[in-house]
Amino acid sequence: MIIAWIASALVFAVVEIASAAFYAAFLAVGAVGAALAAAFGADVFVQAIVFLVIAVIGIVALRPAMLGRRGPKLVSGAGGMIGQSALVTDSIEGDHERGHVEVAGEQWPAVSADGKPIKAEATVTVVEIRGATLVVKR
Repeated sequence: MIIAWIASALVFAVVEIASAAFYAAFLAVGAVGAALAAAFGADVFVQAIVFLVIAVIGIVALRPAMLGRRGPKLVSGAGGMIGQSALVTDSIEGDHERGHVEVAGEQWPAVSADGKPIKAEATVTVVEIRGATLVVKR
């Protein structure tokens, strides 16, 4: 039975490498634990319990803790502009009157968050995105 558990561990390891979902790694560790139990003479029922306990503890307790350490999420695309400063290139004339701003070297249509006019050359902050229009405030 030791060989079966080791073979299972290898299969789970290959599946983990192929998927990188971080589930099969705990199944592989559980299979190694069951192989050790088999090496110490435990019966098949005890081996299965060892496998399940190690796998479940790993997936339920350790996996979330380990995934939480991956670092900050990177925001890209239009969503990455929220909070950035922008330069008004075409005046925003008032409520629902679009002007244009330059953010990261690109021109974007923009409206004022409070509906008040904002003159060209003013520096604003992007607070929201509505469709393809940026909502900005002074």
